[in-house]
Amino acid sequence: MSLLIPAPRRPVIGRRPLVLPEEPHFESRDVRRAIAEIDRRSRQGSGRLALRSNLPGFTVSDVRRALARLPVPGDYRVLVEPLRYRTKPHLSGLCEFDLHRIILRVPEPFHPFDELVYHSARRRPGDGMRFKWVSDKVSFRTRRDVLRFVYLHEWLHWYLREVLVRRAMAETACDRFALRNFRRRQVDLEDATDALRGCSTQPLPLEDVGLAA
Repeated sequence: MSLLIPAPRRPVIGRRPLVLPEEPHFESRDVRRAIAEIDRRSRQGSGRLALRSNLPGFTVSDVRRALARLPVPGDYRVLVEPLRYRTKPHLSGLCEFDLHRIILRVPEPFHPFDELVYHSARRRPGDGMRFKWVSDKVSFRTRRDVLRFVYLHEWLHWYLREVLVRRAMAETACDRFALRNFRRRQVDLEDATDALRGCSTQPLPLEDVGLAA
């Protein structure tokens, strides 16, 4: 009778057990915070302007330099167009919410011009709610002046609707914001808050912000 003795196993050199990394785990609360932070930054306008220029002799690079250090309107595009006026140059712009676009118009041919900007109102003495509009005569000497003023005016319309979810028709507040800041080197959200202080804008109806049942 013979004994069956199994052959000794050869040692395996350089072989290590396979260790799978643990799958990352994220708390739902942390995910919500991260999403909220991304949304906050996008609403604050951190990013690069999407520009297009149809203004003769004024390229996209020229526009970008003119609007440097101004807040960005989220995913809205900015279009610069010539304004063909009949008698004298004036300011013109438009915030198209349906198209996610801001249009800035520059008088063409361009000549330096002055324009009255109504930035606040004062109550008249006596009975009733009577007000006197307060205005300043503002000189626009360059295309850059025009672009920065009109852009800031339209940006505040965007900010009111898309960020604060308020009615955007606050022309006096928008003019006040633009007047205070268009010649400043840098503008941020605190400047917008200052311009809106005391401005009673109404919330948008639910159907206008996609929250209707």
